[in-house]
Amino acid sequence: MYGNTRQLAGVVESFEYLRWVRRYSLCGSFELKAIATADNIALLMLGNLLWKSDDEEVGIIEHLEMSQADKETITVSGRFATSFLARRIIWGTETLSGDLSVCVAQLVNNHLISPTDSNRQITGIVYTSPALGVTVKTQVSYKNLLDTVTGLCDASDRGIKTVFDPSSGTLTVTLYVGMISQAVFSREYENLTTQIYTQSAMDYANTALIGGEGDGVSRVLASISDMAGEARREVFVDAKDLRQEDFGTGYPSVLMYRGQNKLSELSIARSFDAEVNPHGNMRYKVDFDLGQIVTVFSKKWGVTLLARITEIEESYDASGQTLNIVFGKGALSLLQKLKGG
Repeated sequence: MYGNTRQLAGVVESFEYLRWVRRYSLCGSFELKAIATADNIALLMLGNLLWKSDDEEVGIIEHLEMSQADKETITVSGRFATSFLARRIIWGTETLSGDLSVCVAQLVNNHLISPTDSNRQITGIVYTSPALGVTVKTQVSYKNLLDTVTGLCDASDRGIKTVFDPSSGTLTVTLYVGMISQAVFSREYENLTTQIYTQSAMDYANTALIGGEGDGVSRVLASISDMAGEARREVFVDAKDLRQEDFGTGYPSVLMYRGQNKLSELSIARSFDAEVNPHGNMRYKVDFDLGQIVTVFSKKWGVTLLARITEIEESYDASGQTLNIVFGKGALSLLQKLKGG
């Protein structure tokens, strides 16, 4: 455990379970339940950092609950340090144009690392990222910084993590691309113990009408359409927040970017949720890891999926470690539908 000044405070002992959820394009989370000893109560305080020595990321305690039945326990939960971005909004309007890595640098620097208002700065956080080969053309105003950045990453199929350096307490926000792995997962290979395959077209759309500035017949419109008949599924994308004066002759391409992102979000959802056999032939963080593209198949179901590992939940309790892995992107949740543009 590290205090809110990022200095080592001690080690948590006598815990009942730990759930450590790593996510590729989104912010990870954790939950820890421990015996409520005096030492654990002193360590497990709001704002303190929970670090696993075998992981790059660190969790921030955001919720605490103590209970007493046959024994006293303390349960804490929170999100990984990328959630520092959630403490800031886009304070004004940002016009983004260029590689994703440069656009995220613009957002994080302007609103967290070196903002004009020094009261908005969070010290000990730096940003670095290689060029990612993804062009961004959009504009954003007054939205939550974390939602904005992870939304860009998710739409671009790029990862985000915040690496913790325990020796200095520095947090480095970085973007990355998960590589292709040679790992193959299947119950037939006995490296999966359970599996759930999901395929959904309930939210699917392949044709977009994008509405920019203006009203009625004077509204600027763009469209993405290459389907016809029964196969054509249309959606309207409201992009009135994008101002033509900020993009000039590039305005149509900015509208198209917004529409393409929406169609990517509304693509046919395919995912495998699986529990990995810890005694199988695939070694975690050696043969496969978060963000990598692997092969998952079921001969009986006739399904083969070349998919990115988008989430890994590590669970530790008295019985040992369990890995629950999500391959690919599942169907939109109700929350995503409500928040979607």
